[in-house]
Amino acid sequence: MNRKTAVPHRILQALCLAGFVWQFVFYLAHWSSLPDEPGIHFASDGSFDVYASKIYGFYPHLITLIVIIADLVLTWVVGKEKLKLGLKVSEKGKQLIIGSMVIVLDLVALCIELCFCLWVYAVSTQEPAVMDKAPGYVLIAAGCIALAGVAFQCTVNAVCREKPAEAENISSGEKRMRRLRFLLTGNAERSEPAKHHNLIRIVSWIAVGIITFITAFGLERLPKDDLADKYHGLAYFANFGDYYAKWLVFLPLITMVPFMALFEFIGIRSKKKGRQQLMILADRLKLIFAVFGSWWELQLISELPVGTVSVSIFAVLCIGSFVLYFMEKRGKAPEN
Repeated sequence: MNRKTAVPHRILQALCLAGFVWQFVFYLAHWSSLPDEPGIHFASDGSFDVYASKIYGFYPHLITLIVIIADLVLTWVVGKEKLKLGLKVSEKGKQLIIGSMVIVLDLVALCIELCFCLWVYAVSTQEPAVMDKAPGYVLIAAGCIALAGVAFQCTVNAVCREKPAEAENISSGEKRMRRLRFLLTGNAERSEPAKHHNLIRIVSWIAVGIITFITAFGLERLPKDDLADKYHGLAYFANFGDYYAKWLVFLPLITMVPFMALFEFIGIRSKKKGRQQLMILADRLKLIFAVFGSWWELQLISELPVGTVSVSIFAVLCIGSFVLYFMEKRGKAPEN
């Protein structure tokens, strides 16, 4: 990331941090004037649909913190070129693409934080109408910024693309392999084995840690529509249409984390023994399990059903990882 990008990047991140501080100051300033159980969540028409302890008013602060951390990590990874993008453009083109990605990430994070600032204002003042349409407009703006960024990056990639070298003399079998690799990964070239190993490890376990904290934080108010406290100690599971023990909400994590630990062990052992393709397989599976385990955890804590679509996508990605493993293994010399 060059100096011209660094300045607006720092300004946008400073605005994000300032917004986070404002949320705390504004909410605490109104703390004493709030009822014991203020409105903390909103229906689609902008009215309150959940009333709970004032402590749950810190929910938007928590999500804002997660957004800021995600933005800091992602912009650092992109800006420091820790994530190899495989760009075949001039140095100027590469800097334009990387710079625009960083700024877009900052702007989208700022828009998301603005939505939660509105949330804090609505809860602090108990004026839910603020959440009727304004957050929708902000998110539309975030979507437009993201699309504009993608369009700009594609344009730069086309304009600044390096002249291709002379066509490689490759066999028809390798051409078929490249086509299949492109369909499965979006990249026709063979991956560099250890390129994303540490990044995947960090992201996977951070995702699990964050979702565990969110689930534990929201567990107390389940089931959310039990106004008469008839189902105390239970949680509603939409897939079965009934109430069961609250600890079952952690079932996705209870199921996924042991597998992730196994993949972590396999990945470390494979790296030491030089079995790079097996290490990549373990990393891919660990990330898939972390993402879908976190998503299903969010569904359960929100009392929503775990859909067949997400389960099917999970299965396809796992199968695809094994297909890639055997495909890459066939294309390389036998591992030691």
